[in-house]
Amino acid sequence: MVAPPFSWLSVMSGILFSSLAQICMKRATIFEVKSISWLLYLGGSLSCYILSFIAYYLALKYFSISKVSPIMTIGVVLIVVAYGIWAGETVTAKHAFGLFLGAVSIFLILS
Repeated sequence: MVAPPFSWLSVMSGILFSSLAQICMKRATIFEVKSISWLLYLGGSLSCYILSFIAYYLALKYFSISKVSPIMTIGVVLIVVAYGIWAGETVTAKHAFGLFLGAVSIFLILS
C-alpha cells in the first residue's frame, strides 16, 4: 500500500504529542499534588496522550507496525532527553552514545 501524502504527519504528530505528554507530566512534579498547576499539567499530559494515541492509530493505517513503532518510540526518547538536557539534567557519554544509536536506528529502519 502506498501511503497518501501527509501520512507522515500522523507519525510526526504522534511523536510530538507523546513527547509533550511526558514533558507535562515531568513539569507537574514541580507543583504540590492537587494544586491548580499540578492539575493543569496532568490534564495537559492526558490530553496529549489521547492525541498521541489517535495519531498512532492513524499512522498504523498507513505504515507497518514494525517500522512505525520503533520510529515513534525512539523519536519520543530523543525529544524527551533533549528536553531533559535543556532542563539541566546531565547526560553521560554512554547515555549519549545510546541516543546516537537510537538516531542511527531510525535512519536504518527508514532506509
